[in-house]
Amino acid sequence: MMSFNSAPKDYFAEVVNPAFDDSRIKNHPDPLLLWRIRTYFKAFTTGDFNGIKDLEDDGYSMTDIPLGVVRSPKAAWFEQNKGFTNLLTDLQVQAISLYGSSAPGDFAVMEHVVWFRLKTDPPEGAKPNLPPGIKKGDKAGMINVAVIWWNAEGKITRELEYGRLTWDNFDITAFDK
Repeated sequence: MMSFNSAPKDYFAEVVNPAFDDSRIKNHPDPLLLWRIRTYFKAFTTGDFNGIKDLEDDGYSMTDIPLGVVRSPKAAWFEQNKGFTNLLTDLQVQAISLYGSSAPGDFAVMEHVVWFRLKTDPPEGAKPNLPPGIKKGDKAGMINVAVIWWNAEGKITRELEYGRLTWDNFDITAFDK
């Protein structure tokens, strides 16, 4: 596996992903950060849970406010993320803004919208995290802010997700500068 601490020379070609619209952030001044974000969201939108796990440090923890998960360790988050995300299909992410740095100990903040369809009718335990009455085949979205911290090896050490479901007449262009 390639090091997550240095982007390949052709990093744009390396992580081409039609399910991740990065048109609003493609000119971020830190190309390594942009490559890491693209790599992460390619793994996310394609359901590559092992790929996501490979990007995380052994001491990684996730706090996902919409799911009610607080400082979940790497192994537990792997199962939680896989369980919830496997309910979804047609997963797409639209980046809105990206701030931060790839420097060790630094962090990135990305505003984005996650769009999805339900693969199946949701189990009772997942319903509180989804729009009321959503069923198999319905489309929904969630506006999020992800905060991601990096270590010296370029691995993710900690992640926080803050978000809420989109609302009627949600317009992503309202977030444009």
